[in-house]
Amino acid sequence: MSIELHCPQCAKLIRAPDEAGGRRGKCPYCKNSVYIPTPPDDSGDISLAPLDITDKQKEEALRRESIKFASMVDHETDTKGISDVSATEQDAPVVPIAAEDVDPAAEVESFIRAMRDSRLDDADAAADRLKAAGRGARKYVRSLIAEGTPPVVENVPPPVVTGFLKSLKDRLG
Repeated sequence: MSIELHCPQCAKLIRAPDEAGGRRGKCPYCKNSVYIPTPPDDSGDISLAPLDITDKQKEEALRRESIKFASMVDHETDTKGISDVSATEQDAPVVPIAAEDVDPAAEVESFIRAMRDSRLDDADAAADRLKAAGRGARKYVRSLIAEGTPPVVENVPPPVVTGFLKSLKDRLG
């Protein structure tokens, strides 16, 4: 069996005897000095360590535990909101907000801050208050988008604020 390699100078295929492996020789075509690598070892593939089943079992147990924990947290959050409301608050009538009681600038900022903090319920509430305020609030939001200079809200880049405003405009109709 011989060692096959390509000359780095002329790129021609060279065949060298196995005994020449690990030494330098000359390319028969361009006479460039060439390193002849040692022949590959035919000892076979390197076997991998067997899979440790206990690792897989531990991983599956941790996955189940995290799902169970998340389910408990979700359940506690759902029931906590219900039990914290007193009977008088549950029976209290819903009082509509008058359009003149809504400050569009404050509500828009409230909406953007809620979106920034991923408090979607608060963002929905701010959007509902703006929607109840009517045409004036819609006009205000549209003017903020049209001006191209969105309000400055801490830790929110202007392009993100503009995106939030467009989302709000779509909600308001």
